[in-house]
Amino acid sequence: MSSHTEEDVANRNAEIGRLQAEVSKANELAKEEEEKRVKAISLLKTVRQKLVKAEKDKDDAIKELNSNRDKEKTVREAERTEILKLQREIESANNEREKATAGLKAQFDKEIANLKERHEKEALALKGQCELEAVTTKVRLA
Repeated sequence: MSSHTEEDVANRNAEIGRLQAEVSKANELAKEEEEKRVKAISLLKTVRQKLVKAEKDKDDAIKELNSNRDKEKTVREAERTEILKLQREIESANNEREKATAGLKAQFDKEIANLKERHEKEALALKGQCELEAVTTKVRLA
C-alpha cells in the first residue's frame, strides 16, 4: 500500500504541478487579456476624442462657410445696389447732357437765324443804297 500511496502522492503532485502550470498560464493569459482590454479602451477613448474634435472642426468649418456665404451675399447685394445707383446717375447725366445739347442747338439755331436775318437786311440795305447811288449817278450824268 505504501507504494500505491506514494504513487498516488506522485500522481497528485504531478497533477498539482500540471494544474499550477495551467493556473499560471491562465493567469498570464488573463493578464495579457487585461492589458489588451486596457489598450483597447485607451484607443477607443483616443478615437472618440478625435471624432469629437473632428465633429467640432466640421461644425466650425460649416459655420465659417455659412458666415462667408452671408458676407459674400451682402457684398454682392451692395455691389448690385451701387451698380444700379451708378446706372441711374449715368442715365441722369445723359439726360442732362441731352437737354443741354438740345438747348445749345436751339440757341445756336436762333443765333444763326438772327445772323441770317441781319445779313439779309444788311444786304437789302446795301442793295438799296447801291441802287440809289446808281440812280443818283445816272441823274447826274444825264
